[in-house]
Amino acid sequence: MKDWNEKKLDEELNALVEELPLKDDLEKKINQSINRRIRKIIITTVSATLIFLLLIFAIISPVMNCLYFNPYKLNKEPDKIYTNVMRDYWELSKPYTEIMDMEVTPKGFANYEVQVQVTDGKSEVQLGTPNAGFHVKCGKYTDMIEPNQLYFTHIFGRFEQPYSNKEEIVEQIEELPESAMIYLVVSDSKAKTLSELQNLPVQIDWIQVYQPNAEFQGGLQLSNCTVCMEKEDERELLSEEELKKVYLSNLKNLLDNSELWTDLGLCDGRKAWTDEVGVLEKTYQDAQKLKTLESKNYCVSGKKDNILTYLQNLEEQSIFVEDVSFTSLQTKSN
Repeated sequence: MKDWNEKKLDEELNALVEELPLKDDLEKKINQSINRRIRKIIITTVSATLIFLLLIFAIISPVMNCLYFNPYKLNKEPDKIYTNVMRDYWELSKPYTEIMDMEVTPKGFANYEVQVQVTDGKSEVQLGTPNAGFHVKCGKYTDMIEPNQLYFTHIFGRFEQPYSNKEEIVEQIEELPESAMIYLVVSDSKAKTLSELQNLPVQIDWIQVYQPNAEFQGGLQLSNCTVCMEKEDERELLSEEELKKVYLSNLKNLLDNSELWTDLGLCDGRKAWTDEVGVLEKTYQDAQKLKTLESKNYCVSGKKDNILTYLQNLEEQSIFVEDVSFTSLQTKSN
């Protein structure tokens, strides 16, 4: 009986040993179990992180967009408020810069990329092709991109170039070909009325409206390159009263949307101000009282012969040679 019990016990022990996994199999199963737990932890962590980031983007980004002005929403058709405000801003501060169109792309967290089609009124225009741009980050303008021209850079001294050697300037112009187009920025010793300017033998491209009772002198284009944003105001066809309405409208548009441009500053080529809105408000109030449009600072253009005729009767004043091109061909959109 004792021998049988020992024999049976040995058999059961051997069977139990055979049922136990080998050492390698046991280690493999342990590793697999550990790996499954690690994968589960990683998946849980990544999922939680993604959900957290999505919540941040879904909640914080819209909140930030609400805290600052949103050029993307303001630039939607049909009004394109943002484009119109920027167009008026640059016309008033730099009338030789014309914004044709703007496209705004939101980047999230109150960050926007703005692509701009802009012209200086002299260069060829390729419609639909942005040639400048910038970013708007939390209501601030950054990363100005203007590869070929200083479209967005305020330049001082344009109206302070002494016209002391008339003979030398005339001689240089006489050497130009007949097809040459010359652009001159003139600063007169006394203000001329709009009708006086329009009777000159040259084209008046833009003026700074003369307002002796206001600090800021706003610009006004008299020859715009394109009619865009459904603003059908071809300046060559407008009367003086209509031009005055355009000038007042531009000023009011900036006052009504001051948050869109004050970070760019207020300059008129002679001076810059820190109290942008206050200074502009005084200019607007004074402009409402104007009986006629006058200007001391303006830009004229014309072919060589017309410019020479103009210079013959020119009194001593400041002249800045804006540009000389060797052809009068210029792309304009209608």
